Amino acid sequence: MISERFPPVTWVAGALAWVLGLVALRPLVGSDPLVVAAQWVIDSVPGSVATWAIETLGKDAQPALVFGVALATVAAAAVCGAVVWYVDPVRRWRSRVTGTVAVAVFVATAVGFFEAGSGLSLRWLVATLLAPLPPLALWWRRTDAMAPVGRRGALRGVGSAVGALAVGGIVARGVGGPPRGSGPQPGEDLDRLEEKTAVGTTTPAPTPVADSGEVDSRRTVNNTVVSTAETDTDFGFDFAGMPDRVGSASDHYVVDKTISTPQVNADAWSLSVEGIVDEAGDYTLEDLVTHPEARDMTVTTACISNAVGGNLISTVDWRAVPVRALLEEAGVGADAVDVVTRAEDGYTEALPWSVVRERDDIVIAVGMDGGTLPRQHGFPARLLVPGRYGMKSTKWVRSVRVAASDHAAYWEQRGWVEQAVVNTLSYVRAVQRRGDRIGIGGVAYAGRRNVARVEVSVDDGETWTDATLEDPPSPHAWRRWRHVSERPDSGPIDVVVRATDGEGNLQTSERSGPHPGGSTGWHRVSVSL
Repeated sequence: MISERFPPVTWVAGALAWVLGLVALRPLVGSDPLVVAAQWVIDSVPGSVATWAIETLGKDAQPALVFGVALATVAAAAVCGAVVWYVDPVRRWRSRVTGTVAVAVFVATAVGFFEAGSGLSLRWLVATLLAPLPPLALWWRRTDAMAPVGRRGALRGVGSAVGALAVGGIVARGVGGPPRGSGPQPGEDLDRLEEKTAVGTTTPAPTPVADSGEVDSRRTVNNTVVSTAETDTDFGFDFAGMPDRVGSASDHYVVDKTISTPQVNADAWSLSVEGIVDEAGDYTLEDLVTHPEARDMTVTTACISNAVGGNLISTVDWRAVPVRALLEEAGVGADAVDVVTRAEDGYTEALPWSVVRERDDIVIAVGMDGGTLPRQHGFPARLLVPGRYGMKSTKWVRSVRVAASDHAAYWEQRGWVEQAVVNTLSYVRAVQRRGDRIGIGGVAYAGRRNVARVEVSVDDGETWTDATLEDPPSPHAWRRWRHVSERPDSGPIDVVVRATDGEGNLQTSERSGPHPGGSTGWHRVSVSL
């Protein structure tokens, strides 16, 4: 008998079917219990463990954790199957153990989808009822609880599990994602506000002429596009590999401590201003979009976990309201110390009130790239702090609270720096050969200190030449740069770049990893052309 000879395999098959069922039903509620369990691990482990995972696996840390949770589930089922069948050869406890496990699976499914979907709903009920069917079809094929069956019985059990999984997937896709409200939706277009001229808003600039010439070859080395083009046209700032002067929401990097993006209903959402204020209040999304102080801003954001030369840096247009304006309307008390932002998922960040009070560029962003915020970028609202790493810019903001004491924020508790001021950086993004000329280009950024100079070396730092700088799109955005030189007669060229900020400080050459205050060091690329 198949099930009599290989009972642990049956349990493993049931666990696999359960895991696949959870994943298949994910579209129904927007997430699943595996993600909920992985998120619990992230929030529970010591900060040193979280830091190690980020430094070791980078953006792959979260998918690896979810896979690990699924693998642990299957392993637990294998152990359970072995215990049930080999420790209890006379089947005295098999029915009870199988029933207990079945109840545990059902409860875990119900609780997991409840947390994933943020409450009770018809979608939660459908997911809770369908997901346990695959393992139960394999584990409980007879009323006498796992009595030996033949090959046909085992195949019928597997068929039932696959059928339940298929039904679950069809239902999930048919019903679709979480219900949409009647109000603004993530990424939906909004009428642009009239651009203001205050410091930090978008700086008008002529559209650069695109470089001409067909690219004959293209490859990527250390996040740098290396290409050749048959053209005699002078190099501009838009040859192959160069990032756009101002990018789009679709190509903006995404890094979160939250594995599953929160689903926020804009109709029911409001931003609370509370704490040590004279008059607490709430702002709807419409209130913020139409606020008298709302403005368009072009801002570069960078992730603190970005390695030297990495791609976790982007520039895009935002629509936002200064936090200072909202707090002034509420009236900040004399004992104010920190301004604490709290997200939908419980994430918190803090800035000193003394800093927020002096800056009108610390904002609540409600628009991005001409529309509302996409969900992965914080819909319906997020904090945006130019010149600080992205960890300070809380997404899915639910409240702004003025506190009378210093607040230890999420990543600060895990060993990362509190202020998170961006280190001066300069990256090579493109190297192109045009006949006997080589064009080298990239981006440089120093936060609110701005970039005053970029130098390029093509001999591994032996000699340096000033690069040509493009005007930045705003005071809070990167500057693109380029350097054109003669092609060497033979051998590779070893490109190194360094920047000097607006305060006269040369970018450090000392190489360090992201933890605890952001990576440092000169970006180097060796290419053959």
